[in-house]
Amino acid sequence: MENTNDQTLNGFSQSRSATGTTESSNSQAGNITDRARDMAGTAQEKLADVGSNVRERAGTMKDSLADVLETGADKLRSKAGAQNQTGSLAGATGSSSVALEGDGRVAQVSNRVAGGMDATADWLRQADLDGLRASVEQQVKEHPGRTLLIAAGLGYLLGKALRK
Repeated sequence: MENTNDQTLNGFSQSRSATGTTESSNSQAGNITDRARDMAGTAQEKLADVGSNVRERAGTMKDSLADVLETGADKLRSKAGAQNQTGSLAGATGSSSVALEGDGRVAQVSNRVAGGMDATADWLRQADLDGLRASVEQQVKEHPGRTLLIAAGLGYLLGKALRK
């Protein structure tokens, strides 16, 4: 009978140790789950911070690009005005009436380009970044070839401008 009692007690203690192992593995799994949640929350916060920083930088870049466009338009107008004055002096001396007509066309084209640059600067300042992103996405989906050509052209122009 003692054997039976010992076996019963051993079985009970084994059952208890198995339950203790199950409880400890459950608590470890809970700890791992909690740590994973904490890490996911931290990552989400960092991602939100990065997103807000990117939006902020995009806004400042948008404004600085608009400023550069306006400055370029002003310089273009001043050069066209200087060429116009030089052309009127050349016409006054009688040396070349063709130069006078050519300068008038250059001044018109320069003013038209400067006006487009000013309009683009105003549009950039008023543009909503989310709306701008959505319109670019729609453009890419509807006209991928044209978008690729425009991107290549802009890349070429920016490359030339930055090299100087």
